[in-house]
Amino acid sequence: MDKALLALSLKDDDDVPFTLPDLPQYYFSERNACSLIGRLLNPEFQNMANLILDMPRKWQKVNRVRGIALTREIFQFIFTHAHDLQDVLDKGMQTYNDWGLALERWVERPPFGYLQFVSIWVRISNILVNHYTAPAITELGELISHVELVAFDPEKSQRQDYVRVKIRIDVSKPLKKSRTLNLPGGDQTTIFYFYEKVQKRCTHCQRLTHAKPRCPFLVNNPSMQEASASNHHHPQSSKIQPFLSEDDPLFGDLKEDQVGINPFSGRPRIDPAVLQEMRNYLLASSKEDRHVREQRVIFSVKEAEQNPISQKMTLQLLSPLIFTTDIDKGKGIVFDFGKNHYNPKDSVFSPQTPKLMESAIAAGHSLVNSTTNVFCRLELPSNQASSSQIQLSSVPFAGFSSPTLKKEKPKRKPGRYKKIPISQRKTSKSETKKQDSVAVDHGLNKKRKAEDDLAGASKAAKRIASEMVPKEGPSKA
Repeated sequence: MDKALLALSLKDDDDVPFTLPDLPQYYFSERNACSLIGRLLNPEFQNMANLILDMPRKWQKVNRVRGIALTREIFQFIFTHAHDLQDVLDKGMQTYNDWGLALERWVERPPFGYLQFVSIWVRISNILVNHYTAPAITELGELISHVELVAFDPEKSQRQDYVRVKIRIDVSKPLKKSRTLNLPGGDQTTIFYFYEKVQKRCTHCQRLTHAKPRCPFLVNNPSMQEASASNHHHPQSSKIQPFLSEDDPLFGDLKEDQVGINPFSGRPRIDPAVLQEMRNYLLASSKEDRHVREQRVIFSVKEAEQNPISQKMTLQLLSPLIFTTDIDKGKGIVFDFGKNHYNPKDSVFSPQTPKLMESAIAAGHSLVNSTTNVFCRLELPSNQASSSQIQLSSVPFAGFSSPTLKKEKPKRKPGRYKKIPISQRKTSKSETKKQDSVAVDHGLNKKRKAEDDLAGASKAAKRIASEMVPKEGPSKA
């Protein structure tokens, strides 16, 4: 026992990290290249096992995609064909059990904010008529988040009272229902937003990650009460710290409202990579040309801020905005009846096109007409078939076959009562008796009364026999 205790070691070899071999057989990049990585936005109401089974059916990709549950919130769907994967991405935001899903295409090295954003189509309404332009609509969408696509065509008639834009939204931030705008003339107006395919969200904070009973911003939450009390007693802790410090090379050249985070969109006003290039540009200068380089940086930033498009592309390093004239893009299957324009050349009266009514009637005659039906022609006499064919060939063709006339039924005349003499009545009765006697002699069937057949039977048999129907069996009574 003592030797066993002395042999025990407090250091466990399993605590040493294992280095995975960097070999091709340990990677599966070819399979993952045609896959999607997703995240449940509200795992409390979304079951991972049911999602893996139900989503292929919902996408109509059964037997062409398979799912893998990576963690409690992260999953992967591997597609057999790349066009199926792209079809799912083109459908926009995906939901399961009425709550949203964050879907991204697989990448070998996920960037910052991977599975943190969702692309949603947003309807912007109550736009003023004087500002119904593409740049103005883009800026209204930028008040929420980054605009990826604008579905707007100023050259066509618009039946809807809204304009659709595709926006990439951070799921950790609330969805804004409206925004108040200050117009150039001093007036104010309110713009409304409606998010397509968003079924459920917190009705208190408008976020996609939880329901109202679990909202951390409710007043009855003890942790939020303590946080609000601490902010009330220590208001200096809630002050925003400056973005540029004094030892920063850009300190004094750029203002605080030019850098940092934009409160409206939640993105940095100037990308960190661009700021770092500015710092390197200033540090690489000598004392003589330092002032010249500082003026170039200040002038270039001001010039880029004057144009919203150049500001997004040069300062924020965002992809260029795309406009589309397909107003219903991303809505799913849309039955556009306007594309089937009427062409008079394709009408029924044109001899170049087949006549639908004529072909339908001809098909009906081919099944019913005795001259065209093979089985009817076998039964008809030769002279009758030839005469009917002559009659059909003599009918003139009038562009389309005339409808068949309904056969009128002959009017039924009321019967006339004729009084039969007594002498004829006696003779008719005597003739019928003779016919019956002849039939009996030849052994033909003759109706007989039930009493004659049941002569000598019991009363119960007679009672049952009166209730029976021929070939139907006894009654259920």
